[in-house]
Parts: sequence; structure tokens; C-alpha cells
Amino acid sequence: MDAGNSPQHTAGETENLFPFGPPPVLSRPISYEGTRVIARNTVQRTLIGKLPKFRVVHNDPVTVALDYAKSGFRVPFICAANRFAPGERHDDQRDRPTYEEDFCGRSNLVDTLTRTGPGTYVPRLYPIPATGGIFSDRVVVYLGPRGDNYQKLDPIPDLPVVLVHPVRKPPVQGYGTKYQHQTDEEVMGEKIREALHICLHHNYDRIVIGDFGLGDGFHHPPQAVAEIWRELLLFNCHFRGRFESVDFAFIDPVQSTTKWFRDERHRRNEETRIGDSASTSRAGPPCSQPAPTDMAIFESVFDEKEIERVLQHAASIDSHLLLMNSHFRSFEA
Repeated sequence: MDAGNSPQHTAGETENLFPFGPPPVLSRPISYEGTRVIARNTVQRTLIGKLPKFRVVHNDPVTVALDYAKSGFRVPFICAANRFAPGERHDDQRDRPTYEEDFCGRSNLVDTLTRTGPGTYVPRLYPIPATGGIFSDRVVVYLGPRGDNYQKLDPIPDLPVVLVHPVRKPPVQGYGTKYQHQTDEEVMGEKIREALHICLHHNYDRIVIGDFGLGDGFHHPPQAVAEIWRELLLFNCHFRGRFESVDFAFIDPVQSTTKWFRDERHRRNEETRIGDSASTSRAGPPCSQPAPTDMAIFESVFDEKEIERVLQHAASIDSHLLLMNSHFRSFEA
């Protein structure tokens, strides 16, 4: 499968596997507009209900979701999407396909989102709403991942897919440890909230997520992204206690968005030092300072002991607030 081909071209190659006509579209996509942005500090930090089982794994996310299906669980895959067309590569990303683009070549996702038939109607889906998403309940997957040389799958499975568009390349602080603007963090939180809402609306309480918002395509700060997922799943009143399992699957275990931020800052500092600011397209030598991988950051954020620490900290804050309220009421009386 040629990484330089468009997803539509690759999808056409996939359909060549079926000489008697294109495979059927099994479900119609549903577009969700999303809701207004709500600041994260409005979330009530009280835990009610059991914790989901968190896993951070080195694997293809679609493969992880399909493995659940073998055990009788249909599990949606939350996929970072191009806002304007299914599987399209971003204009400034020409050297490698996005995961969505690659997935389009392995499945009938493009057909599910675009094909119409007699008496059918596909609503306007693109551009994806700023804080919305697209849900497709049955996306057929014909081929395995690139790491398995795109082997044909037999029997041919299908899975639910939620497409949400992260903001691309938001400004960050320092070496990519935090968002520079709180609004970007809040918008990312709202996009994740919408993806979780869509899953629950369709009665799915297990989810699989890839490197959502990370890597070459989107460049969000990985620590902040991981903490947004954790905050919502542990403390948001709409989600806490409602998910059985949450899997974060990383195809590339050594991918480091933090390293990209460090190399980029090092390059800019070098250009400033030598007075060659006009040569912005020339990459400088990489920064030698070690950087954590995205997968390692998520492993740390979702480590059992770290989850326990966060819960205990939240409980202590709640106890302190209750005590203050009690004193205040006593004073009023």
C-alpha cells in the first residue's frame, strides 16, 4: 500500500479485493454538533462509582478494538480526524500518512462517510463542527495494520468509529509541557468530552484511543492531553463510573512529541544564534537532551499509584472545602 496515495485511491485498491462490486456500507454516519466550551475548573472533583480499567499498550488501536470484539465486546475507536475530508493529509504533512489516512486504506471508512445509494441520504458531515464529531457504528476493516504488512482479515470484522478533529499545532509553553493559552486546553477538553458523550449515547462503555492530538499531525503537549483524559474520566459527573475500560494504544512506542518540541526550539535558538533567521525551513541539529516518549507519559499519568495519588489529593481538597463550608455556616448562624 503506497503511503503517497490518497485515501480515496487506496480505498479503491481495497475495493479491488471484491471483484463483484464494492462492499456494502453497513451503517450511516451521524454528525454531532458538540456543545459550548466549558472550562475544566467547573468540573466537580468528587469520585462516584468504580474506576475504569486503564491500559496503555504498544499496539495498533484498531487491532486492540477488534480484539475486544473476539471476546464479545464491540468497542469504538476514537480517531483523530482531518476536519475537512475523510483521511486527507494535512497540507504541511507530506512525508507520512496520518493514522486516519492509513485506516481509510484498510477499511470502508471513506465509503461509509461519502457513498450514497438509491433512496439514501448522507447528511453534510464536513467540515466537522469545531467541538463536534462523526459517529459510524459499523466500519468494515479488510486489512490488518502496516506492521502486519496489511494482511487480509478473514473473517472480515467491523467496529464503531468516532471521528473528532483536534486543533492542529496549538502554541505551547517551553518544551511542550503545557498549552500556552488556556482556551486551547479548554477546546481540547471539549472535543474529548464530545467523543466520550458520543460513545455513551450509543451505549458503549469501553473505548480505545490512539495517539489522539499527538505526533507529527497535531503537536499537542502530551502531558496535558493525558491529564485532560484522566480528569474527565475520573471526575466529570457525566463520565465517572460509566466506563468499564479505556485503552490508549500507541503504534510507535518511541514516538516523542516532547522531543519534537525540544528539537524545534533548539533549531530556532541555533538560527537566532547564527543570525540565520530567514532559513526557517532548514532543520538544525537535534537537541541531545533526552525526552520522554508519548507512551511513557501516558503510562505515568495512568499508573495505578498515580491514579490513587490523584484521587487522594482530590478527596483531601473536598474535605477541606466541606470543613470551610461548615465553619462558614456556623459563623452565619
